[in-house]
Amino acid sequence: MMAIYYSATAHGFFDSAIHAVIPEDAVQIRPTRHRQLLAAQAEGARIEADASGKPRIRHSSVVEKRATLLRQAKREAARRIERLAPIWRQMNDMRAPGPEADARFVAIDAVRAASTLIEQQIASASADQLTALDIAAHDAWPKDA
Repeated sequence: MMAIYYSATAHGFFDSAIHAVIPEDAVQIRPTRHRQLLAAQAEGARIEADASGKPRIRHSSVVEKRATLLRQAKREAARRIERLAPIWRQMNDMRAPGPEADARFVAIDAVRAASTLIEQQIASASADQLTALDIAAHDAWPKDA
């Protein structure tokens, strides 16, 4: 029978069906608790151990949430720019300018402008607004990027 463990020193989960070695500090948790912890982590919370080594959910402060969203916005912008024109393409476009290269740089500039707008929104948003913000699906991103 499979058992799920959380190790505070490893900051991770271990499944007895997969892992041959379970850290000594690992505590067994129920599958439902494991799902709760992972769902909270997916929403931006952190998993950390309490005094007895059991995993608990730690919701981010507004400052931490803001920093996390700023990082997400920068990563999303970089992902969109890479999809439009990888760095090698941008270098070639600078060496051999033309209408297609110009169009790619216009598209990249639109992504950068959207990123700046989203970052400004993050900086001034309330805690509730930050929680509701979906960076990847934000309306500011250009539709073709």
